[in-house]
Amino acid sequence: MTNIITGYLAREILKTGSATVLVLYVILVSNTMGRVLADIADGDVPRQALWPVMLSQSVNILNQLLPVGLFLGIVFAFGRMYKDHEIVVMNACGVGYREFYKPVAVVLLPVFAFSVYSSLWLNAQVQRQAQSIIDKEEDQHEFQQIKSGQFNQGKDGDLVFFMESISDDRLELQDIIISQRRDDRRVLETADKGRQKIEESSGNLFLVIGPGERYEGRPGAVEHRHISYDQHGILIENKNKPASSSIGTEQMTPVELWASRHLQHQVAFYWRVAIPVTLLVLALIAVPLAYIAPRKGRFGKVGFALLIYIVYYNLLALTRAQLEDDKIPLMLNFWWIHLLFLGLAFTLLYQRNRGVFFGRQTA
Repeated sequence: MTNIITGYLAREILKTGSATVLVLYVILVSNTMGRVLADIADGDVPRQALWPVMLSQSVNILNQLLPVGLFLGIVFAFGRMYKDHEIVVMNACGVGYREFYKPVAVVLLPVFAFSVYSSLWLNAQVQRQAQSIIDKEEDQHEFQQIKSGQFNQGKDGDLVFFMESISDDRLELQDIIISQRRDDRRVLETADKGRQKIEESSGNLFLVIGPGERYEGRPGAVEHRHISYDQHGILIENKNKPASSSIGTEQMTPVELWASRHLQHQVAFYWRVAIPVTLLVLALIAVPLAYIAPRKGRFGKVGFALLIYIVYYNLLALTRAQLEDDKIPLMLNFWWIHLLFLGLAFTLLYQRNRGVFFGRQTA
């Protein structure tokens, strides 16, 4: 009989928890896709990196949702059974909180294992892969990304160029207009044709144009220079500039974070550990919290559950900020918050069992 009850409760928890995570996941991923598309439109993220970035963000969102999803799933599942008097029947058959935690453990253990893997390793892996694709796309030369028939801006923002058409091999350009900014001077050039050229020694990208006209002067000034030329080169992209990209904290492995002496890296490691621990603590709180007295609504404890999660998460976020500012000893890190909410779980269990911890519930 115990196995039947355990399987039934585990299915209810899994069903409600999965539905909760799915709803929140769809909402947050939709919002994230909107932000990523906006970054692509602004040119901050290459369009080729859309799906890798979305994958990395999706894994991060799922990792953050697992604790609250399982927490609310347990509260919803037990709350419905309290409302339908199923728990009362189980209590009459001698089923107490010891048996209630068995189905919770059946669902919790695989979810906890995935949360540990996702928080410590998987999230960093997909973040690093997405960043490598972004770096690779940004490292491509300008002419692999420009479009004909519209104005294209250089990576440094000081150069804007337009061409009527471009050849299939993206080497030859026709009917070119180029605008450059040099300190307080503006340069405008027009040319009949042009061709891109990559310097073998440095990898710098040049645009060799001509014949054409060149106008140079200060905005609002009467004097300006006018030059007619047969051919000359314009530096489009300087590959000699030092690379600014580096591995971020989110992309570092747990081994790299643990070995680092940098304060932010150490805080990031403890933050990753805190997420799966939060999952365990919230699962302990959820079972006694889900109790609903007779004549109360089915969702009577949902608001209280959300309040607990919000306070829990905000305390974690506040502590992380304080740790990064070196205002809290690193050895304390997030354990004091977990212990605080473990105390809440034991208090709720004590109240529900009238002093008999994990004993037979008395309604």
